[in-house]
Formats: sequence, C-alpha cells, structure tokens
Amino acid sequence: MAKVSVKINVSGNAKKLYVCGSTDNLGAWDAKKAVEVKEGVLSKQFEAGEAVEFKVLAGKSWDKVEKGAFGEEVANHSFVAAKGLVVEAKAESFNK
Repeated sequence: MAKVSVKINVSGNAKKLYVCGSTDNLGAWDAKKAVEVKEGVLSKQFEAGEAVEFKVLAGKSWDKVEKGAFGEEVANHSFVAAKGLVVEAKAESFNK
C-alpha cells in the first residue's frame, strides 16, 4: 500500500470540501460517499501503481462539483499511486 496525500487549493468559497473518485476509499463515484477534506489535505492509502481519478465537491452532491474559472466543466484530477506521493489539485469554483 502507498500513502498518498492530496492537497486541495480552492479559489471559490466553499465551507466544506469533499473528494469523490474512482476507488472505493474515495466513494467509487458515489457523491454521498465522498470523503471530507480536512484543512485542505486528504491522506489515503492506495495500492502502489493504482491509477486514481477524482473530482472536488463543495458538498456531498454532484450539484456541487468543481468548475473552471468561467463555470466550465473540468477534467478529472488523476494520479498513479506511489509511496509518499503528494498530489496538488486546484478547484476554481463550484456549481451554485
């Protein structure tokens, strides 16, 4: 297993942040199972070499998914898990 830290930088004003993604420990794309981000950082264990994709949410709903600076859809964040990896993700804004 490889411990990966995800650091979220947010330009928009969201009171709580969540990560929802392609793995079971990130909710398996079920927004109701999204994982809360504490103080801008989320640390999780993944299998080394596992490909992971995720989105940032401002609530446990796809209605609160991150958007680009002009409200456009953005691509999933992605990484391949490796021991000690730190992933930085920036969320510009969220659905209102």
